[in-house]
Amino acid sequence: MDLPTPPQRLDMVSGPPVRKRARQSCETCKTRKTRCVGGETGACEYCQSMGIACEVNLRSRKRPFYKVSEEVFDYSIKLLRRFVPEEELPDLTVRNIQEILDRLDRGPPASVSPINPVGAAPEDEPPCLPAQEVGASHEEMGAEEHPILREEMGCLVLDSMKKYRYVGADSSLRWNHAARIASERPGPIDPRIIRPLKTGLLPPATPDDIDTDWRKKAFLPCRQICMHYVARFFEHIHPMYWFYSSEQFFSLLDQTLDNEEFVISASWLCSLYCIFALGSLRPRDKGSSSTVPGIPEDAKSATEYLQYAKELSLAVAEEADIDSVRAFGLLSLTMHAMCYSTAAYLHIGTAVRIAFSLGLHHDIFPKTTTSVERERARRVWWTIYTLDYEMASRFGYPCSIVEEVSFMTTSPASEILLDPGPHMPLGYQALSVTLIRLRKKITLDCFLEPTHSGGRLPINRVANSLGALGEWLETVPHHLHWNSALPPQHRRSAGLLHLRYLTCVISITRPFLLFSVARSSDIRLPEKKKCYDELSSVCIDSAEKMVQVITKMRETQTLSSVTLHDCQSIGEVIWVFILALRRRQSSIYQQMLRFCLNTLSEMEKFGWCEKVVPEFEARVYESGVLEGDSGLLGLSSHDIPADVAGPNSMGSQLGDLDVFETLDLFDSRASLMDIFAQGSLEGSLDMIF
Repeated sequence: MDLPTPPQRLDMVSGPPVRKRARQSCETCKTRKTRCVGGETGACEYCQSMGIACEVNLRSRKRPFYKVSEEVFDYSIKLLRRFVPEEELPDLTVRNIQEILDRLDRGPPASVSPINPVGAAPEDEPPCLPAQEVGASHEEMGAEEHPILREEMGCLVLDSMKKYRYVGADSSLRWNHAARIASERPGPIDPRIIRPLKTGLLPPATPDDIDTDWRKKAFLPCRQICMHYVARFFEHIHPMYWFYSSEQFFSLLDQTLDNEEFVISASWLCSLYCIFALGSLRPRDKGSSSTVPGIPEDAKSATEYLQYAKELSLAVAEEADIDSVRAFGLLSLTMHAMCYSTAAYLHIGTAVRIAFSLGLHHDIFPKTTTSVERERARRVWWTIYTLDYEMASRFGYPCSIVEEVSFMTTSPASEILLDPGPHMPLGYQALSVTLIRLRKKITLDCFLEPTHSGGRLPINRVANSLGALGEWLETVPHHLHWNSALPPQHRRSAGLLHLRYLTCVISITRPFLLFSVARSSDIRLPEKKKCYDELSSVCIDSAEKMVQVITKMRETQTLSSVTLHDCQSIGEVIWVFILALRRRQSSIYQQMLRFCLNTLSEMEKFGWCEKVVPEFEARVYESGVLEGDSGLLGLSSHDIPADVAGPNSMGSQLGDLDVFETLDLFDSRASLMDIFAQGSLEGSLDMIF
């Protein structure tokens, strides 16, 4: 078969040749790995000769790379957000942007009024539902029918400080926003963001003196002292409470110390002062840093740093952002470490309310927030949640955070995206939060409800609580057990976790021990006496196991006087052993009691430790349980019997009742333990240890 003659190429005009970009080979020539010839005017010679379509894939053509600066990109995205809803921005691909532009081009013009003229017939009448369908669907309102109940329909409002504030479902702002959306044509707006007033953003600007006065008085010690205080903070506080990632904190600290033009916020400076106050806590007979070689003496004391932080509290409240939550949380922790319990309770309440305004309790974030920033905010929220419970439980005050599923929907922080840092073990925060929630439920079931319902405590509630604690203990991973081979920086976290668990067990069972000692003659029923004896034994066994943990922490030098937890846990053990020795004499109990007093005497005397050590020594002396001894102290950790100090699997606690609350608990609720409903303890007691 004769091949068709290819068309002749046109002659070039006279003059210098015009350079043209080489034509990309068609798909057929690419397959044959030959050069595509004669395709300038249409199909190439080979495709014409074969009578097939000559196709060129433009997608595979290499395009030049254009570098865009980060600033240009950020401003471009901000400009795009003015026209595209934020929920459509995460997948910013060329195809998605093209689809958005096509959809906007096809949409009706914004100038068309969305409301039909009065008396005009609507273009599309909604279909009428049959009678049976109306009857079946009228009893409830679907999610699509109630836009106010949908978080994605108007739950954030932008204020004058460029911060997004959360708006609850019962707010009139949500209703106004939903009505506004319903009365307008669909347009390039984000339905999640409530549009501001025509007159501008709220709140109004604050007076200048509030914003500038504290900047003039800002004081920072030298770098050596700063790093010493920060290291002490991460060693003693960070294993329990997460406020900053190491990378974030030290980056901000370097900019603050080295860059004079770095703008310091009131919240960040307040947080620094709180950290300096915690790090500078020392016994009165020692300087703030004189005991550390190579560290110069600090001219400021912990009290002065605390005063600086308190003076910034008004400016911190004005900022009301995530850094303000951190600042008030640290301020509460610092106030409590220096024995200002009521002020600590008030400041943590402020931190919680700022977190509410940011939507942290509902896991709500603007789409501009990065994944790492979201995880940081979640971790800060659960730290504030922990502190809120601990500060409130000291005196039995209500918590600011309500323990309801509908009230709090924040998920745990992901440790894949954000590592908790070198001083906090993986999974520690989530496990500690579950213990707090369990502790709140136990308090409600075994203390609050019986107190307000005639003083009757069903024994099955005690059994269920002990069983729930045993189930929690089974979920503790191996790397969080106190007697496991742990990195040095994780030993404090694991030890305190188990002390919290055991203190929780003691808080449930110590009323039975107290009743057995103080009013043993009132227990006449054999079944009731057996029940009391079993629960009293559980209380004493928990105290013995706490001695094991305290011994380990003392040997590894992870006990601290900066927080109340350490000396409070030892105080719990002391009171249990005082009652146990009143119940029956035991040389082992006496040895462990002396060991606890010896441990307290060796801790640094400042803060709570300075206050409670003389009190415990006086109470032991008044009890007379150690009469005949030459002294109350003098027992080392090696003198503990082997059957007590040996390794044993344990758990953790979250009962932060006051160390002097045992007797008050019984006296104020004298009828609480008078009568018990029948129940079995055997299944629950087996799970405690």
